[in-house]
Amino acid sequence: MPFSSNAMEESQSQDKEFSRVNTSTMSAAAVVDIGVNLTHRAFRNHWRQVVRRAIDVTKIILTGTSIESSRQCLDLTQQWLDETGSSNLYCTVGIHPHDAKTWTDTTTAEMKELLQHPLAVSIGECGLDYNRNYSSTKDQLFAFREQVKLAIELRKPLFVHERDAHNDLLEVFDEFDSELLPPIVIHCFTGTKEEAMEYIRRGYYIGFTGTICKFERGAPLRKLLPSIPLEKVMVETDAPFMGFQKGRRSSEPADCTEVARKVSEVMELPFATVCERTTLTACNFFGLM
Repeated sequence: MPFSSNAMEESQSQDKEFSRVNTSTMSAAAVVDIGVNLTHRAFRNHWRQVVRRAIDVTKIILTGTSIESSRQCLDLTQQWLDETGSSNLYCTVGIHPHDAKTWTDTTTAEMKELLQHPLAVSIGECGLDYNRNYSSTKDQLFAFREQVKLAIELRKPLFVHERDAHNDLLEVFDEFDSELLPPIVIHCFTGTKEEAMEYIRRGYYIGFTGTICKFERGAPLRKLLPSIPLEKVMVETDAPFMGFQKGRRSSEPADCTEVARKVSEVMELPFATVCERTTLTACNFFGLM
């Protein structure tokens, strides 16, 4: 994807915003950020610095949302490995519900090819979004079903997006034999307690972002969080979205430790325990080395 004419200016602004954060309080405890949009224009010209700043994030999963972005994510993970020798960047391959309208007869084959790479560890971001409806319901359902089929075929975990579409999402999953479904995480969860408990009842995992740190928007999530078993929780930033730190609008992978810290406060568990358990869960879920 070509850089926008304002990319350098945006990246410099992002660096200035991040510098306002006091990094002296960073803990030795480490986490896995399961969802980062590293190919977003906010990071495009300084993505290496973004990764290096995340000193307490042992592994980062880059989110693919289309064939093109999935390919870009995979390019970054391979480039990072080649340059540093470190395999701490991985990626998903998928079609976001916003991009479901772009599905073609070759999409499944293109996804299969990308998923052959060892750094491509999950199918997604896929799912349903009835909040914005950038793609029609028909297109969203078709693309989601196809990706569930592919995940079953390839035995890859599913990285799922859901907004205002809980019932339809479950209906799609119910079309398949539950014994054949791969592990599923509901990424960037913002739903109700009832929805969260249904996901847990089915054995799914739930990803929480910095939204839980926001005073008003995060209150409902903080209220339901203690009802969820820690072993079903993963942490993420969805960077550069879901910003919650004072002094800047966006988020970065480095913020993921603060998400884990808030989980520990709300669940009344030691911070180190939350970091250790969510990291173990993420590594097992995605099959990370």
